[in-house]
Amino acid sequence: MERTITADFLPKNWDLPDAIRKRVGRKPGRQRIIDEEGHLLVILHAVPKPDDNENREAFLLWCNPSDEWKSAPESGGLSALDTHLDSYQKSIDRLDETIEAASSSRDYFEVTKVAHPLLRATRHLLTVMETLRKSKPDNRWLIVGRDRAVDLERGIDIATGDAKAGLDFAIAMNAEAQAEAAHKSTNEARRLNRLAAFFFPLATLVSIFGMNAPSKVVKLPMFWMILAVGVGAGLLTGAMVLGKKPK
Repeated sequence: MERTITADFLPKNWDLPDAIRKRVGRKPGRQRIIDEEGHLLVILHAVPKPDDNENREAFLLWCNPSDEWKSAPESGGLSALDTHLDSYQKSIDRLDETIEAASSSRDYFEVTKVAHPLLRATRHLLTVMETLRKSKPDNRWLIVGRDRAVDLERGIDIATGDAKAGLDFAIAMNAEAQAEAAHKSTNEARRLNRLAAFFFPLATLVSIFGMNAPSKVVKLPMFWMILAVGVGAGLLTGAMVLGKKPK
């Protein structure tokens, strides 16, 4: 016995032929047109959301052999198609505003999470609208709808490109700031190395003479000469250690 697959997203009161019902699964699947026995079933996707886990909500259009149009979940037939396209336009407009307000790489990353699913959905929407217009070449609603889909695809493509460019720029700026900070750290390390190299011979001499009282050390006949030798050794050591600049 053949197992029946129920497409819950299809309205139960639609008199669709079995040839169409057999071609759909439990979920809407990709955006497409199914043409069987004079019936057209158009499966489109609602505007995708970042947290929907790729589970798309369907917007459906059905044209029967009498050229009567119905839609779901909103009623109105082809007028509901306008509302559906409006939802995409509003989402793209909001995305443009978010891109304008973005200032950090995290902001742009959050934008791309919204932009990429919307870009894919809009491109598939345009493909379906092109096919639908060709199947009903004299229908003015579909011609206008196709033209609107072209504008939507262009708008989201530009917005996605702007978001990617902004993300790349923010990453480049962060890399430049990190390189500048690393350069400053290197200069500070060179200063510390210069001081350490200068005082190392003196520190060695101090440790040697440190076993005697300071008053006795100063009175030693060779003290000042040894001090001069220590300073000269410090300068020489510093020149040897820091003679070459890092590339």
